[in-house]
Amino acid sequence: MYVISYGDRAALSIALPTLGKEFMLSPVQMGWVSSSFLWSYFLLNLPSTMLLDRKGARLIGSLAVSIWSFAMLLGGMAHNITQFLMTRVLLGVGEAPTFGVGATVVRNWALPKERGSVMTILLTGMQLGLAGGTIAGAYLIAFFGWRFEFIALGGIGLVWAAIWWMVYRAPAEKTSLPNSVPFSFSSIRNLFRSSSFLGILIVQCTQNYLNFLVMSWMPLYLIHELHIDITGTGTRTALCYLTAAVGAIGIGRTLEQFIFRNNIHPSRRRLIVAICLGGAATIGLLPKFHTMTPILLILGGSLACLIAANGANTALLTDLVEDGDKIGTVTGVTLTCSNFLGLFAPIVTGYIVSYTGRFDIAWYMCSAALIISGLLSLLLVDAPITMRRTP
Repeated sequence: MYVISYGDRAALSIALPTLGKEFMLSPVQMGWVSSSFLWSYFLLNLPSTMLLDRKGARLIGSLAVSIWSFAMLLGGMAHNITQFLMTRVLLGVGEAPTFGVGATVVRNWALPKERGSVMTILLTGMQLGLAGGTIAGAYLIAFFGWRFEFIALGGIGLVWAAIWWMVYRAPAEKTSLPNSVPFSFSSIRNLFRSSSFLGILIVQCTQNYLNFLVMSWMPLYLIHELHIDITGTGTRTALCYLTAAVGAIGIGRTLEQFIFRNNIHPSRRRLIVAICLGGAATIGLLPKFHTMTPILLILGGSLACLIAANGANTALLTDLVEDGDKIGTVTGVTLTCSNFLGLFAPIVTGYIVSYTGRFDIAWYMCSAALIISGLLSLLLVDAPITMRRTP
């Protein structure tokens, strides 16, 4: 599901140069188009995951992927930029519960001591999807055009949705439980009174900003810096994502074994988060280099650390939340906030490129924010996260 989700997101980033020419878009307009699916995505993160907690990962997973895959099909048929933007908004509707489904499945099936590694492996689906969607999209665009790219990738998602419905089942003890009490607004307020939740949320917001920046602008950045064509850009972008996926698993697993060698207290996972965010902050070195090898190494290494940090941070959330049956909704709260910030990444970067002609300021901003959020994670995350209602 993660592979398909991010493959569909990559479809736009690799198609943006061609699509931008067809619809005559400026860099600022490209930034707004890149962020368009996030408008509905962040608004529906919480409602969709609340529904997920009540209806289960089987139904919501199949329904979500069906909706966004249908949006991809419609995107390939759009005749003007207004129609295309509407399909991107529909894509966001479908993708809203994706991470909630993933967190629910991990909470239900993974052993507590392995959740960080399991979540990191799950999150590599993002990079595999970005790699596959980018390279497949590049060649599909080169031979058949960007419209065919969107239609082909949409068809893959519809097949997955049918298979998920037929194959996935929740653990027996979950299916036998009655519907839980709905998540209340007082419970949400209590989340924001928890320093641990705030620390996790800050990290989620920071890493999401960089994630959406790279996802939206990496192909154009490589074209700008390395002066290569669309297929060359697709190949090198995919290489960065694949390197990041492999590196993230190794980094996450190694750090988890080291940090938990003597003490398996869940809050110690914040050390992994801080170390990985420090590694991801090397993205700030990009303006110093203008040749292929160092640029690809920095991008791949930074993204690997970012995925490992994301996996550890998400595992922290699943470990520290006291009521495990509400993990989908709690994930929805974090995603609502982090995606609200993330939707500005493509837009702000578009303005930076438009006014400066370069990406430098964008990389410096992300690097500083990652370092600060790592320190805040160390300071804030420790106690369990309670959702008990206030009287």
